Formats: sequence, C-alpha cells, structure tokens
Amino acid sequence: MFSLRSLFKTKPNVEIAQALYGTTILAARRPFFFTECGVPDTPEGRFEMLALSAFLVLNRMKNFADMAELSQTYFDVMFDDIDSNLRELGVGDISVGKKVKKLAQSFYGRIKAYEAGLHDESDGALSMAIERDLLRGTSPERANIEKLVKYVRAEHDFLSRQDADSLAAGRISFVDLSDVFQ
Repeated sequence: MFSLRSLFKTKPNVEIAQALYGTTILAARRPFFFTECGVPDTPEGRFEMLALSAFLVLNRMKNFADMAELSQTYFDVMFDDIDSNLRELGVGDISVGKKVKKLAQSFYGRIKAYEAGLHDESDGALSMAIERDLLRGTSPERANIEKLVKYVRAEHDFLSRQDADSLAAGRISFVDLSDVFQ
C-alpha cells in the first residue's frame, strides 16, 4: 500500500550505511595520521585519508556476497556527504557536481591502487600508492610511508576479522593505533 510516509521514510540500509560511514569518518580523522604520519591536514589530505579508510571498509564488505547493496549505499552516503561538505566550503552549485564526479573517479583509482598494494607482499605498490595519493603534494619521509603501510596492513587484517552480522547492523570498529605503533 502506498502512503506519503513511505516517501520520507529512510531505508534501513541508509541508516546502516550512515552508521558505518560515521565510524569511518572518526577513524579517518584520528590526529595521529596528520601529526605523526605526514598526511596533510587540508581538505585534500582529509579526503585522501577518508578515501583510504572507506576503501578498507568497502574491501571488507566485498567479501560478503549479500553486502553488495549495503556497499553501494555506503558509497552513496559517502559522496552525498562530500557533496554537502563542498557546498559548505562555498563551492558553487554549478561546479559541485563536476567536483564530486572527479572525486568519485579518483576514488575508483584509489581503490584499484590500494587493492593492488594489498596483494603486493613486497609493499612496493602500496608504498607507491600511499606516496602518490595519500601524501600527494608533500615531500614525504620514508618513515611516514612505512608507518602508513604498516597501518594499512594492520587495519586490513583487523577489519578482516569483523563479521557480516556486525557490518549488516551498522557496527564496525577500527584498529587501536596504540596496538599498531607500540
């Protein structure tokens, strides 16, 4: 039966994706990345850290066949948020769509690079992706690249132990950085 209420009701997947995304944002904004790893504390640097964190979440979700719809909703929630943030930063309505499209395309590129990096046991591809994307526009110290590679590997491993039921309920946790960098 159709009702006006159904037009304004949030789909369950949106609420779940928003919960997952909210936790992802908190993980991506941990000061350690900006103060100890050389990630630029700029809108671009924050986007790159968010892109890396979101990649890790989406990479985990892809291991569960029944999470395709939730993964897409998570992606949509993320880019709706990016759209809103660009508007808040004063980007004009006409150019927001173009900027969001460009960021989405760059995110797909990051996904490919980070996936390739995770499959490269030598850390060479992951180091290159981190230097090129996450630390873009800086003169990164080798130690910072190594810290970020160590973090990505640890986070990927940590997320791989989280079960489908938790993710489907909107619950995710990220590695405790003090466990990685003792």
